[in-house]
Amino acid sequence: MLERRSGWLAGCVVVLLLAWHEPSGVTRLDLLVYDLLLPKRPATAQPAIVIAIDDESLARLGRWPWPRSVHAALLNQLHAAEASVIGLAVMFAEPDATDPASDDALASAIKRHGRVVLPVAAALQPDRNISESGPVAGLRASAMLLGHADAEVDLDGQVRRIYLRAGLGQAAHPAFALAAVGLTGIAPGTVALPGLRRDESSAGVLSPQAWVRDHEVLLPMTPGQPRMSYASALASPDLLSQVRGRAVFIGITASGLGGELMTPVSGNQSTMPAVEFQANAFEAIRSHTLIERAPDGWRLAFALLLVSGLALWPSGPLRSGWRPLLLVSAMLCLPLLASAALLQLGRVWVAPLSAILGLLAACSVWLGLGIRTNRLQLARTRQHSLATLDAIGDGVITVDAQLAIRYANPVARYQLAGADPVGLPLVNTLPLAADGAKRLGSALDECLRSATEVRLANYLELLLEGGAPRSVRASVSPLFGPDQRPDGAVVVLSDTTDQVASAGRLRHAATHDALTNLPNRVMLHERLGLALARVQRHGGMAAILFLDLDRFKRINDSLGHRQGDEVLKVTAARLSAICRSTDFVARWGGDEFVVLMEDVTGPQAVAAAAAKLVAVLGEEIEANGTRMTSSCSVGVVMAPQDGLEIDLLLAKADTAMYHAKSHPDPGFHFYSSDLKIWTRERLAIEIDLRHGLRDGLFELHYQPQYELRHGALVGFEALLRWRRAPDLLVLPDQFIAVAEETGLIVEIGAWVVLQATKDLAAALASGRQALPIAVNVSARQCMNRGIVEVVRNALQQTGVPPRLLKLEITETTAMTDAAQVSDLLEEISALGVRISVDDFGTGYSSLAYLKRFPIDELKIDRSFVQDVTTDPDDAAIVRATIALAHELGILVVAEGVETDAQRRFLTAQNCDMAQGYLYGRPQPHLQAAPSAQVRSGLVA
Repeated sequence: MLERRSGWLAGCVVVLLLAWHEPSGVTRLDLLVYDLLLPKRPATAQPAIVIAIDDESLARLGRWPWPRSVHAALLNQLHAAEASVIGLAVMFAEPDATDPASDDALASAIKRHGRVVLPVAAALQPDRNISESGPVAGLRASAMLLGHADAEVDLDGQVRRIYLRAGLGQAAHPAFALAAVGLTGIAPGTVALPGLRRDESSAGVLSPQAWVRDHEVLLPMTPGQPRMSYASALASPDLLSQVRGRAVFIGITASGLGGELMTPVSGNQSTMPAVEFQANAFEAIRSHTLIERAPDGWRLAFALLLVSGLALWPSGPLRSGWRPLLLVSAMLCLPLLASAALLQLGRVWVAPLSAILGLLAACSVWLGLGIRTNRLQLARTRQHSLATLDAIGDGVITVDAQLAIRYANPVARYQLAGADPVGLPLVNTLPLAADGAKRLGSALDECLRSATEVRLANYLELLLEGGAPRSVRASVSPLFGPDQRPDGAVVVLSDTTDQVASAGRLRHAATHDALTNLPNRVMLHERLGLALARVQRHGGMAAILFLDLDRFKRINDSLGHRQGDEVLKVTAARLSAICRSTDFVARWGGDEFVVLMEDVTGPQAVAAAAAKLVAVLGEEIEANGTRMTSSCSVGVVMAPQDGLEIDLLLAKADTAMYHAKSHPDPGFHFYSSDLKIWTRERLAIEIDLRHGLRDGLFELHYQPQYELRHGALVGFEALLRWRRAPDLLVLPDQFIAVAEETGLIVEIGAWVVLQATKDLAAALASGRQALPIAVNVSARQCMNRGIVEVVRNALQQTGVPPRLLKLEITETTAMTDAAQVSDLLEEISALGVRISVDDFGTGYSSLAYLKRFPIDELKIDRSFVQDVTTDPDDAAIVRATIALAHELGILVVAEGVETDAQRRFLTAQNCDMAQGYLYGRPQPHLQAAPSAQVRSGLVA
């Protein structure tokens, strides 16, 4: 009796606590139960039709938003088709900027039909006040009714309910769907609206800025609304014969334009367009199938009433068996069944979880107290038995002379799969793997025969049901009878799984990479040795693929090592997933990986596998919320064709990989003697470069730079070209690397500076406007510090004012040896020459050094400008760079501007200058000028 009273009291306390402060988790579970029990609204005669602004309509009518004359045309056709009510679920909050007359056309179409509902909604202002967002004045005046599109979003992000009235202060609007029902002539009229009312006693005086909601109702599941494409309805008026006498809802269903709601009302679909949600609300109001949520007081009374049903439990001592559990289960299901009955039959929702948790608490307390009483009675008779053995952490088992079990302590019982082992043969009962049972049986026989302790040298593997195998160390000691002869034995099983696992982890750490968990070089050498031995002994072929990630250093330098580590993890996972189970994948080090493929059929199969690896590793990577492009280069060697020595094969694979990396596109390359040709090509380039420098085969082309605000031409960038043959003009990316490696870049760079100043002097002499020219300076020129003397001599020789010359150094060069570069830039600046930092954002700048450098310009790299209008990350980087530069008093130049949208974005961000194909391609002899179309666009 005491247990039942305590359980009832505990249940009531839980119910009251949940009524006072309901945790979000309980609310979420109630919502989940509601979703499972949600009834489906029966289909109605002549249901409302949804005219969908879908993807097909966008493809046919152009990008959203459309001119409002398009909507006016559709409304006129719907009026001609005699649609009863039109719910135009599109928020026209601003006048049509492209065609102001469209607003008048739409207003006329709305007034012509008469029965048109337009939406309004609450909008949060910058001063944190709430205002009403709705159609512009002309449209508002022409609509017959305004309906609010407000819906309640529950804790799980799902929309299940609407408010039949909502608005600012007392000026509440009917719900959008209710307004549409009202225009059909079957609205409730003066009859009180259904739904849960707001608490008037706690509301106080309503502020005019308060958004007030009232008459909360839940929506049933929709059986589906008929839908018609907007473009099809507009293009084919015959289709609109279906809308005669029916309500029509017009709204957005196209992906990417917003307006989708997460709602269980949609049935199996995860989302529902807002316009279909409103159409379903319309049908629910019209068919009187709205669901009302019971007030909190009803729910409390409901829960307390069900908890009080605990009194039906039969009195008497707690009995064991399945009957108490069955009765408890039935009581816990009672709130759920009652809620389901009220929801399905009465269209009233009473959340059952408070009652379920109250009953669960009551039954738990009662059953717990009863079980505790029974256990105490049992414990008094057994509390002192076998205390010592029960405290031992090892399994202890005693057997008789026939090896049948006499006793097993708790640990041993667990090792014996939990069954009662007394009387069973030990060897057959203990779940041992492989020959473990045989070895244990031999140890028992030896112990009983010799009457001495026997310790098994090797571990036994214990197979426990539902768990991983356990490693145990076994020892057998004899038990002696009154005649001092062995009449049994004690078997001690010590669990050493953790020690064995620790040793395995140490072995794994020695042979695997800690970051990617792939085998490391040590294990790779072992596996390669075995593979090559099999090739020598049994024939066949093996392939070694040496992979290197392209531009990985750039990821580490610009995004940090944490992002770089994530890229390596993703790469390792992709390699492991795509390779065959017989392939061996290892991390060589850094951003290099090795794949060993055995038993390959030939180079064609290996080439296909390599191409597949390149394709998979070329897919975009998302790490820690950052999306990055990825690619790799692969070098391939074949054994035994390319050799059978491990180090030689790896070196050849590495050489082939670097040859693949030299090509602009990611790919793979097999090692062959042709690689020597590649080396000769680089030597030929070096020789031709020397001849070109001697014979004057280099040219400078100039790309214009324009001031963004006014569209004025403000300068040029000098770009190097190599006339390697009369009809072959070579771009710098094909020879600068060789020039850097051989040191020719110093002489070529000096020629560029001198030639640029000569061209500038010639332009001045011809009477043209003096505009600055920017010249790129390589890292090698900066490191040998000869650039200062080169610039000084060029200025003296040509007489060009220093202010008309700009030197561009890359951000990476500036940060290579910041102290030395700072001194160098100070010397150049002292000459009167301006300094520009090129490719800003692609390196890893120290802002402290950037502040101290005498920098006049920052050039934003084209990689950020290219996607600035579509990629939020690039847009944020460009905005931050411009703001940082302007705070430091530095001008900003954007490179690679190719579209008018990019120009408008940069102008809006107060970028100073821009260059790119939008303004003009590089041309010789300072003749670069934009087309008339671009020039007019700049002025605009």
